[in-house]
Amino acid sequence: MKENQYQYIKIKDYIQKNIQKGVYKDDRIESENCLAKQFHVSRMTVRQALLSLQQEGLIYTVPKKGAYVQKQKSLKTLDGLQSFSEDVSRLEGDISSQIILCQKEKTDDMKLQSLGLLDKNQEVWHIVRVRYMDREPIAYEDGYYHGGLVPDISVQVLQQSLYAYFENELQLNIAYSHQQIDACLAEQFAHYLEISKEQPLLRILQTTYLKDDVCLEYGYTYYRVDKYSFNQIAYRKKGDL
Repeated sequence: MKENQYQYIKIKDYIQKNIQKGVYKDDRIESENCLAKQFHVSRMTVRQALLSLQQEGLIYTVPKKGAYVQKQKSLKTLDGLQSFSEDVSRLEGDISSQIILCQKEKTDDMKLQSLGLLDKNQEVWHIVRVRYMDREPIAYEDGYYHGGLVPDISVQVLQQSLYAYFENELQLNIAYSHQQIDACLAEQFAHYLEISKEQPLLRILQTTYLKDDVCLEYGYTYYRVDKYSFNQIAYRKKGDL
């Protein structure tokens, strides 16, 4: 085994043991320069160790900030309709939001018109939020909401679950949603999610309906793949080969 390969494994084992012991109280791992000096190796060797740990899901990196211990991912189940707050609440994390935009907009968007989201004045709620768990950005939401069914949305409501507000305060009966899932690069969302522009995101297009088939919501949510995982239970239909 070459010397640099041995050192790479040595650094990896060192960090992994520190994670298991809970050494990194603020979750931040030593910098590349610090580790390079400590083990008398190049930063390239340190990066090899960090990359291996990241691929195993033990750490994640933030551009210009460093490497951090990867906490348990938020889990979204795809066999039920739940909000971000409901998903994260199972992990007992501290949920918060950064409000980028919240306003009623006049629009002649044909898609929103066809879904029936506009009120009599051709207005629709446009809400953009960054969702956090334990002060770490997890998801970027960009959604439109029925202009007539939702009379007002306060800042306090936007810090919590919109679904809870719709159901408990407005007495709206949310029934089902159509979801389309694909992947994209972070690009314009990178700044808000504190990741590089080249990092992939999972994107969900969600159209949500009430019990009477009235459309309530249409919008995209972009999830960090290093912070969020998805779970689906698939049932085999009778008669499938």
